[in-house]
Amino acid sequence: MERPKIAQLTPVRGLIAVQLVIIGAAGLAAVFSLSHFTGDERAHFSYLQSVAEQGRLPLLGPSLISPQVEAIYEGTYPSPALHDPAKLGLSGRSYEAFQPPLYYLLAAVPFRLAGDNYVVKMRVMRLVGLGLLLAAALLLWRLTVEVIGDSEEAEPYFAFALTALLWPGIVVRTVTISNSGLEFLIGLALTLLFWRAWRQRNAGWLIGSAVLLGIGLITRLTIIVFIPGLLVCAFVVLRQAQISARTRWLAAAGVILIPALIMAPWLLSNLDRYGSLTGSRVVRQLMEPFFNPKGIKYTVADIPSRLLVVTRAPLAEEWWIELLSALKRWVLTVLMTGLVVLAPLGVLSVKPRERRSQLLVLLALPVGVGIVWMCYVLLVLNWDFFLPRYLYPTIPGLLLLAAVSLGRLRHGARALFAGAAVMTVLLAAWWAYLATVEPFTG
Repeated sequence: MERPKIAQLTPVRGLIAVQLVIIGAAGLAAVFSLSHFTGDERAHFSYLQSVAEQGRLPLLGPSLISPQVEAIYEGTYPSPALHDPAKLGLSGRSYEAFQPPLYYLLAAVPFRLAGDNYVVKMRVMRLVGLGLLLAAALLLWRLTVEVIGDSEEAEPYFAFALTALLWPGIVVRTVTISNSGLEFLIGLALTLLFWRAWRQRNAGWLIGSAVLLGIGLITRLTIIVFIPGLLVCAFVVLRQAQISARTRWLAAAGVILIPALIMAPWLLSNLDRYGSLTGSRVVRQLMEPFFNPKGIKYTVADIPSRLLVVTRAPLAEEWWIELLSALKRWVLTVLMTGLVVLAPLGVLSVKPRERRSQLLVLLALPVGVGIVWMCYVLLVLNWDFFLPRYLYPTIPGLLLLAAVSLGRLRHGARALFAGAAVMTVLLAAWWAYLATVEPFTG
C-alpha cells in the first residue's frame, strides 16, 4: 500500500507561511490597535448601522452619522460625544450613503450578533474584513495555480504575488469597515472565473462570471474596471465554445443582461431617492465644497501629477503626509512605475499567442481601465478621482503578471523567491515602523 506523501517545508513554503503570519498580525493590529475610526470608517459604519438597526438605506445629505459613531471617533464612548454631528458639516453626515448596498446588507447579520456595545461591533466588523482578506489570499493561490498550471511550480509565483496583500494600504482598506474588503475578494474571484471560462471555453463559467460581476457592481461601482475583461472573455468563449447557436446567443444576452438585472432594484431606488441612477450628482454637490472649494477646472496638464499620486498605493492614505518624504515618494514612484510598465513587457514573448493575450487581458487590462476611468472622471466630470484604493482589486493580478514575467528569466524561480523575500522583509519593517506612530499608537 502506497503511503501518502507528506508535504515538505521548503524555503518557498516557509516564506509563504511568514507572509501569511504578517498579513494576519497586521490585520489584527488594524482590528484592535486602531481605537478610533480611521479614514471613512465612521461613514461606512453609520450606513451599516442604518441598515442593521432601522432596516433602511441612509439618504445622502439628510442622514447624519449616529451619536455612537461620533462618540467612538472622539474617544468618549460609552459617554455621549462632545460634538453634535449635525454641526460638523460633511464629516457629521452619512456621506457614503451613495454606495451600493450589498456589503451592508450582508454585514448587518454579524453587526446584530455582536451585542449592544458599539466598540465591540466595530471590532467584529473589522474581523469580518480580516476574514475577507484571508479568503482573498486563498483565491489568489487558486488563481496562481490556474495560471501556472502546477501547484508545486506555482509556489514561488504565489509568494511574489502575495506581497500585494502585505501592503499597508490594502490591509487597512480591506480590514477597516467599508465595502472595500468584499470588493477586493470579488475582484480576485472575477479574475479566477474569467481565467477558467477562457481556458476551458466554458459558457457556464462565463455566465457565472456575469453573475459575479453583477454582485460586484452592487457591492461597489469601482468593479466596472473588470467589465472589459468580461466582454473580451465572452467574445473568446462564445466564438469557440462547442455549443449551439441558440445557446451562444442566450449566453451573450446573459453576459449583458444579468449584471443589469442584479443592479436594477438599487438603480431604481436611486431614481426614486435622488432622481438619477447612481446619485452621483448629489454626491458631487455634497462633497465638492470640501474637496474642491476653489472650483478648480482640471485639464490634461493635471493628469501627470495625479498619476504620481497613484504610485503611493502601497501606503494607506492616512499616512501619506506624515510618512512620505520627497525621497520616499520618488522611490515609490520608480518602483510602482516599474511594476506597471515591466509586468506586461515580460509576457510579450509568451507563446502561444492566445496565452499571451489571456495574461494581458485578464491580469493587466483592469489596471489600465481603472487609470483611464480616473482620467475620464477628472477631465469630463471635473472630479479628482485619483485615489489608489480604487485600483486595489486589480493589484494582485498585476503582481501575478509581474511574477510570470520574472519567471521567464533563466533562473526564474530563484528570482521570484529572492524578489518575494526582499519585498516581504521591507514590508514587515514598514509595518513594524507603523506600529510606533499614529493612528496605531492613538
